Amino acid sequence: MLYQLAPRVSVCIVSDQAIFLDVARDRYFAVAGGAAEAVRALLEQRAARKEELDRLVAAGLIETTETPRPPSQRRAIAPVCSVVEQQHLGPAGGIGPLIEVATSLAKARRDLSGKPLASILDGVERQKKSMLTLPEESCVSRAAAATAHNAARRHLPFKPNCLPDSLALLAFLSHRRLTADLVFGVKLYPFSAHCWVQVEGVVLNDALDHVTLHTPILIV
Repeated sequence: MLYQLAPRVSVCIVSDQAIFLDVARDRYFAVAGGAAEAVRALLEQRAARKEELDRLVAAGLIETTETPRPPSQRRAIAPVCSVVEQQHLGPAGGIGPLIEVATSLAKARRDLSGKPLASILDGVERQKKSMLTLPEESCVSRAAAATAHNAARRHLPFKPNCLPDSLALLAFLSHRRLTADLVFGVKLYPFSAHCWVQVEGVVLNDALDHVTLHTPILIV
């Protein structure tokens, strides 16, 4: 009998704790001590204490299997620069981008208030897959589009919120047939969950020193 992460669950190790994100339940969980060491061993494909693993099975965070699934959790590319820190935000670029960003942001907020997180992330994945056959776009074009989006976003009278703002940026990119990754990260002491949009090692909508405080836990 083998152990693996439960469906829609991702995990990362931060300091002395294992942090789980259960997308289906839209919740984060933290375990420490022997349970965290068991998770670390599981991720490193080492032997782990069965009683600790069984507690995590009971919590619905991992499962037993005879036929393990291929690993679905992607490794994050460490960010090395940020569009936000390199751009010089000026005028919004006309009424068109303002309307587009406001509409995408309103839709993202509406979806988050009325749909399960799993459904929203499934939609992000479907949108990306629908564009996989397109010629590979350059990082420069995505950075330019993000700069236009960020300039318009800064003129809108809405309090920043990382998840709807990131979803709105992904929509802005997809309208231009461009793709990027939605990255979720966590930190401890105090606990904080955050998300941002990234392509390769370039952060598109946040400062580098802010995102690097967080350990990636899920990439969509």
